[in-house]
Amino acid sequence: MARRPAPPRWAWGLVVLASLAPVSATGHDLWILAGQYHLEPFETTRVFINNGDLFPESLTLLGQHRVTALALHGPTETRPISEFRVEDKSLSFEISPTKAGSHVIALSTRPRRVRLKAKEFNEYLDDSGLESILATREELSESGTPAVERYTKWAKALIDVGEPEADEEKPAWSKPVGHTIEIVPDANPNELTAGGSFGLRVLYEGEPLAGVAVAGGKAGGAAGEVLTRTDADGHANVTILSSGRWYLRAIHMIQRKDDPEVRWESFWCTLTFEVR
Repeated sequence: MARRPAPPRWAWGLVVLASLAPVSATGHDLWILAGQYHLEPFETTRVFINNGDLFPESLTLLGQHRVTALALHGPTETRPISEFRVEDKSLSFEISPTKAGSHVIALSTRPRRVRLKAKEFNEYLDDSGLESILATREELSESGTPAVERYTKWAKALIDVGEPEADEEKPAWSKPVGHTIEIVPDANPNELTAGGSFGLRVLYEGEPLAGVAVAGGKAGGAAGEVLTRTDADGHANVTILSSGRWYLRAIHMIQRKDDPEVRWESFWCTLTFEVR
């Protein structure tokens, strides 16, 4: 099973991270990577949907049939996106925002299902910091049995267009888009400078999610440069050490008791932005 480079074992004390899919598919993050994160009104940029282990390289192509919703959320309207182009192992599309202010590109995908051997699943949980799920499997005497997992992935990218409008009381970066799981910052990370910090919330089904991992890193940087966990209010703080394009990721897993075909379900989300 292909995996992203794992942070050191001690660091995970700070963290939690439907047709049958290849085992390696669960190990890939899904990112939206914009050609430019800072635009002028009516300026065009190409955007890429990448699947991979090391940001921002794409290792596998996300099939267009997997996309259930893709839209550009702006200050006054939401524009669906439906035209794509395949470029190597990426789906790509163009955006041309017309109004100044914060914009969010938001992607939802179809769930997929994977069956893993006991050792593979346990190693996947262990490498991902999901010790609570490992403990639950042990309590259920399932540590030695194969596992069927359903996973779904969501992704967002923050785009700044021109200068923020003076009357933009609730900019797009600060508003949830309605994903099952999503990262919502307390401040616009595109406006940070190197060494700056900002707070964020992780929401699951619209409510704060406590105790979930928030991990991330910089394009071309080492894995695990950001590594923290939400508090009881679903809140965490992160520090961005240098300029460049960054991503954050959160993964939540639950035991599924109402589906005889699926024992575990995971929910993945990412957020990308650029610090100049």
